[in-house]
Amino acid sequence: MVAWTVIRAARELSRRLADELTELDLTPVEFGTLVQLATEDELNQADLARAVGVRAQSMSAVTSGLEGRGLVERGAAPGRGRASRMHLTRAGRELLGRAWPRVEASNAWFPDGGADVVAALRPFTAGGAPAGPGVA
Repeated sequence: MVAWTVIRAARELSRRLADELTELDLTPVEFGTLVQLATEDELNQADLARAVGVRAQSMSAVTSGLEGRGLVERGAAPGRGRASRMHLTRAGRELLGRAWPRVEASNAWFPDGGADVVAALRPFTAGGAPAGPGVA
């Protein structure tokens, strides 16, 4: 029943995080996308989808929305037939800088600040929790 408890908790935590980010007009997936681009610039949509944990089709909609808001830009494709790379704009970095403290404050939802939870769940995630973006 551990897995089912984690799934239920993840849904509740996602809802709470969405509530925290609503005022900034960000979803948790959009936040994760901005974090990934702040951590490793110039990712293509497939790489972003894997890093954030969504399907490539979903990431296409996410990046299109972020691009329309001026938060990310598409770079030139590195070669013929190659996927274009996304990168964070100044506006994207600024929004991430405002969002980060809200997300970081969610650590208070856990008795130990979340360290034990992160350690227990890290084997099930691609890269664990980000240490923090290089934001303005």
